[in-house]
Parts: sequence; C-alpha cells; structure tokens
Amino acid sequence: MPEPAIHFSVIFALSAPRLGVKRALILSAIALLPDLDALFHLHRSMSHSLILLSLSWLLVLTVIYSIKRVYFRFGILCFLVLLSHPIMDCFQNYTPILYPMLDRSLWVRFDGSLLISSEGLSPQFSVSLVDTPTVFKPFQYFDAPIFTSEGFFLSLLLIIVPLFLETNVFRRLRRTAVPASSAGSAVSSSLNSFSSFSRADNVDVRGGAGGFISKDMVTVVIPTFNEEEGIGLVIDELLAEGYKNILVVDGYSKDRTVEVARSKGANVIYQRGVGKAGAVATAIELVSTPYMLIMDGDYTYDPRDIERLLKYAAESDEVIGYRVNRENIPLLHRIGNWIISLAFSIMFGRHVRDPCSGMYLLRTDVAKRLEVVAGGFDVEVEIAGQIASLGRIVEVPINYRRRVGKGKLKAWRDGFRILVTAVKVMWLYNPVFFLSALVSILTVPGAAILLWQFALRHFYGAGAWSLGWSWLGLVLFIAGLQGISMTVTSLMLKRMERRIFQVLKEMKGR
Repeated sequence: MPEPAIHFSVIFALSAPRLGVKRALILSAIALLPDLDALFHLHRSMSHSLILLSLSWLLVLTVIYSIKRVYFRFGILCFLVLLSHPIMDCFQNYTPILYPMLDRSLWVRFDGSLLISSEGLSPQFSVSLVDTPTVFKPFQYFDAPIFTSEGFFLSLLLIIVPLFLETNVFRRLRRTAVPASSAGSAVSSSLNSFSSFSRADNVDVRGGAGGFISKDMVTVVIPTFNEEEGIGLVIDELLAEGYKNILVVDGYSKDRTVEVARSKGANVIYQRGVGKAGAVATAIELVSTPYMLIMDGDYTYDPRDIERLLKYAAESDEVIGYRVNRENIPLLHRIGNWIISLAFSIMFGRHVRDPCSGMYLLRTDVAKRLEVVAGGFDVEVEIAGQIASLGRIVEVPINYRRRVGKGKLKAWRDGFRILVTAVKVMWLYNPVFFLSALVSILTVPGAAILLWQFALRHFYGAGAWSLGWSWLGLVLFIAGLQGISMTVTSLMLKRMERRIFQVLKEMKGR
C-alpha cells in the first residue's frame, strides 16, 4: 500500500497551488487519518472503508453546516480527500474498501510495460480486479513505514515544487510577466472593492433594508449600575450623532452615575425589579416612540453604528448588533458566547451569531408584548428567543470597544444562567422541538454501544459480545432516530408558521 508520505505529498501538490499552503497542509493531514489505524490498532475494515468513512464524515459536515456554513465547501473537499486514501490503497494492495457491504478486500491491479526495440514500441497493459476474504484477527501489531527510499524523493519533489510556487521570488517573476496596465486595473479594482466594503452602506446583514427611520423615532435606553466613568462619554457621543431621546434606567448606583447622566441632559429614572432585566422591563413600559434601542453604558458600543441598525428596522422585529472585532472581549467570554450562540441556534432553529450582544433595536409594540421574566444579563437571550419564535431577527455587524470601568459580567455564573434562560424560552415556545431534541441525543450512546459490540463480535468472536448490550444499544439508537425525525418535523412546522405570519402581515399592510 502507498506509504503515508505519498498520501501527504500527492494531496499537497494538487491543492497548494490553488488553495494555498495553509489549507493544503490541512487537507494533506486529513489524507493521513486512515493510517492512524496502525497507532490505535484498528482493523483496516474500519479505517479504509468508503462506507464507514462517509458515514463518519457526514456527522462532521452536519456540524460544520450548522455552525459555520462558510466552511461547508471546504468540509466537502476534506471529505473527498479522506476518501482518496483507501482508493489509492486499493490500487496497491488488498483493501476492504466496501466493508461492511462486502466482506472481501479488493485490489485493482494494473500490469503493463512499454518496450522499445528494433521492431518499434511494444505496449503491454492489463487490468484485473482481484479479491480475497477480509480476515479479522485480534489487534494486530505491525510496522507501517512513513516513507521508503523509492518514495522519499518523489514525496520531497511533490512538496518542494508547490512551496517554491508560493515563495516571494516566484511571485516577483510572475508579477513581472503581467503587463503594467493589467496590474494597474487589478490594483484599482481591489481598492474600489475595499472602499465599498469600508462604507457603512455595504454591511454583511441578513434581511433587506426597509423604509426610512428618523432618529426622533428612536429612544436610546441605557441600563446603568455604577457606570460614572463611561456614561458621560456615551451620552456625549449620542448627542453628537443627533439622538435626543435618551433614557437612562439606573439600578440604584452607588457612585455618581445618575448625577453625570442628568448633567448631560439625559432623562434618568430608577428601575423597578432587579438586574439588567428589570431595567429593560421598566424601559419597555415607559418608551412611547415607535422604536427603542438598548445599549450598555460602559462605552463598549459605538453610537455611530446605530444608523446601521436603523436601516433594517422597518422589516424586522429585532435588529441585533453583531460584534465583529472581538479582541476586546475576554477569551473566556468569547468561548462562552460561542457556546451560547450554538445552543441558541440549535434550540430555535435560527443561526444567530451574537444573541448576547448589548446593542439591539426593538419595535416598541413588539417589545410591549414580550414576557420579560429574566433577572440579569440573560435578558438579551430571553428577548431574542421570544422574537425568534414569533418574529423576525436581523443581525448587523458593529464595532466593540474596550469598556471603561470595572466589568460586572461573571463568565461562569451568568453564562450558565443565560443557557438556562434559553432552555426555558425554548420549552415555552416550542416544547415539541425541545423534547425531541433531548430524545435525539440517545443516538450517541446507542451508536457507541452498537459499535462496541460490533467490534467485540468481529475481533474476538461470537463469545465476546453481549445480546443484552446489543439490544440496549439498538433501542437507544432507534429512539434517537425517532427524536431526530420529530425535531426536523417541528422545525419544518415552525418555519411554516413563520411564513404564514409573514403572509398575514403583508396582507394586513395592503
């Protein structure tokens, strides 16, 4: 069978000129995965079967599609690279490429030569497909050479040539071959695309722009608690941007927050209830403008980004500011936000990248119909969850600055509360999806038990496996599959419900 160095270098040589060295290294490493059977003492029927590899990578593609769809095509390319390993082996040695559908190992043999003699060229070629029974033995120890003397120089050549093509020397040679006019047009095109991306009009959003919303139609709500260092800066920036309706809802600060806010001309009230959720609920009751924008008072959010949210307010129930420059967010908070975003997207069937953002725009009439029962920083997820179940959410990229003053968010405590709040909202608005999603988790232990018993049966014989464990794994796996089918059905019904509501809204507006 081909040595690992050949598997690595062939994929690297094919992908590096097109995808670049970094992605080529990833693909080449994935091409080596089937050869890990030598380290983990797995039978080749498990690591070199096209069927088993396809089923395993299908789970990976599902995760990629649900988390980061932009990498889905690259995931498919990785899948094809993974399958190339057993296919190449099949042309060199007996390989159980179709196991368990076929319990025989296949070898596609090419024999041929091209002789030069006085009589001319004499080609001789033959192709045959031979097979042999796949022999299962207890864990077998064997040596697997990484490279041999014959394959070393070939692998080295396949790696060095693409690397040379990516060097600055070759790029200069290639650049000198391009006419100056072409280079100038390419540079101007790049500058034009960069300038168009830099304008606020061309932002990466989901949803279309609606009608014009004036700044007088928006009340900016700022929940505060001990924010004397940042609240003045925030109000000054809001006034400079032309926002006159500023409502500061204070949670009985112990510093000069209220005094600073009033000195800047903002309307200040004290909240009812506790935590940030109490401040938001108080503001929802009092705001009378058609729209309300909620933002933190710690200087992390830029008031200049509010215009981006306003452009998509007319056709949305909530516009969330998606924080793009996350270097100002602590690492632990970033990990927690990713986990919460993943859980939120799975539970509500909508990919929301930043449900914990502290800047979001609400239609006031929609906000007054919400049931705000949260007690802290989980209010953002509660609001987004309720609107995701009944309305329309759009995300707009915004800046995120380093906060002024001491932070109040506790990563572990508040992160757990946010997840619990998301589960509560999911149970309230889509219990069928919630229960079926829980049941679908049973596929994981069920599949693990079945694979375990399957391995015992084939590696150690009929006396090693347990009928009871096999039945348990089968029952769990089937129950999980039924849960998955119910989950998919509930998502389809939920999407149909949203479409019906959208049609009714359009008919009502005519």
